[in-house]
Amino acid sequence: MGFPCTICGACCRNISGVKELAPFDLGNGVCRHLDPQTQRCLIYENRPQICRIDEMYEKVFYKHYSLEEFYALNLKACQMLQEKEGVEEILRVKVEK
Repeated sequence: MGFPCTICGACCRNISGVKELAPFDLGNGVCRHLDPQTQRCLIYENRPQICRIDEMYEKVFYKHYSLEEFYALNLKACQMLQEKEGVEEILRVKVEK
């Protein structure tokens, strides 16, 4: 399966406070590798590990959460960012309650 990312870019526009991504922050919370026209990652194949939800689970978070719990936490954070950003409903990730 894999994390159900909708590729809206909300997480890439809100990286302030993520220490692993500090070198990528343009100073306004937006990742310098986010294409402003397409809202897609310009280095997707070589993006930082912290941006790879499934890999982060396998390397770090499997010790603390089941995969379902980890996805649920990430989905909730994703949904909050999408709401904050006013992402169109069709692009929003769905969180089952």
